[in-house]
Amino acid sequence: MNIKNNRLLFVAQYAAPYEGNFIASLKALEVILYKEYGCEVAYVFPKLASSQAWMNEFRLKHRTFFIHDDVRYTRTELEKIRDEYVPTLVHTHFDGYDMIVNKVFKQDVKLVWHMHNSLSYINHPLKALYQMWCFLQHYGFQSKYVNIISVSDEMKKFAEKWQKRALHKIGLISHIPNGIDLSRVMNRRKSRVSSGKFCFLAFGGRNVAKRIDILLTAGEKLAKIRNDFQICITKGVDTEAVVNAVFRGGIPSWVILKEQTKDIASLFNSVDCFISSSEYETFSYAICEASVFGLPVIQSDIAGTMWNAENPSTFLFKVNDAVALCKQMDMLIDADKKELEKSVRITMENNKRHYSLEQWARNVISFYTQI
Repeated sequence: MNIKNNRLLFVAQYAAPYEGNFIASLKALEVILYKEYGCEVAYVFPKLASSQAWMNEFRLKHRTFFIHDDVRYTRTELEKIRDEYVPTLVHTHFDGYDMIVNKVFKQDVKLVWHMHNSLSYINHPLKALYQMWCFLQHYGFQSKYVNIISVSDEMKKFAEKWQKRALHKIGLISHIPNGIDLSRVMNRRKSRVSSGKFCFLAFGGRNVAKRIDILLTAGEKLAKIRNDFQICITKGVDTEAVVNAVFRGGIPSWVILKEQTKDIASLFNSVDCFISSSEYETFSYAICEASVFGLPVIQSDIAGTMWNAENPSTFLFKVNDAVALCKQMDMLIDADKKELEKSVRITMENNKRHYSLEQWARNVISFYTQI
């Protein structure tokens, strides 16, 4: 596809309270598309996004449409946007709008689905069977004229599997890792005033994916052999409920719950190490930001975050193994600080080079030119 002077429409099922790296990524992509290729860009978000504070400024600077929060009621709205804007390429983000976009925009419009989420089966035979049918419909039959970007190689292979089962070949499918807004974390590191406690940080979220319970269990084991550490966890979906369930209301002093904040640098400056105990991830902005900021990272050995595994300040443990996680935490507390700092700086440079927003945007544009 010759991308010059095209009209692109980004349809994103996104209504988070902060812009985060995702919106920053789209902005970076739009800048290059406009300046270097003469393209127009417009955005579609669910109506819920219109109530978020960041949207007030965003909609003043970018052509923006809103559609119903419930995908089932979006067809008429999308048809109206199609007729008004007349895009030549439609790029969906997350998976909620994929199939309705397929129905609204015909074959003369290039379609790109962007897989951000980790997809897996529910541990229930009947529900898993229903999921298989849904996956076959979505990534099999409905993907016939679609090009797919996945943020992880694991999900790329997932989509390819369902494409083969549908007995047809889709368009281009590629793995493009996310990028981060380097300005959020680069050169923001300050000397931490030690409290005498080594502080680990984890981001809370849906426990079925984040597995904060594994981290807390590892903390319990570590607390039996030493008391010079803390575990800080940001409050996310399930987090407080999981903490209360593990400790039955008697939360130990080494567990600290923190509010979420868009000032990620201040949060990173208050800790010594970032932990990702996830069972499912695709890319993990958090790991990338923590490593570029200058924190060592302990992470589970899952496919979605193995892009960071070879870096010298990354320490792996077997997923869902609290004993293995405890050993890595114990080891890192006692690690030689000068040697660890050398490793951290190598990792910072590696990830800064490979995962900037500009690099991500150019990777996406390269994908467009191949479809």
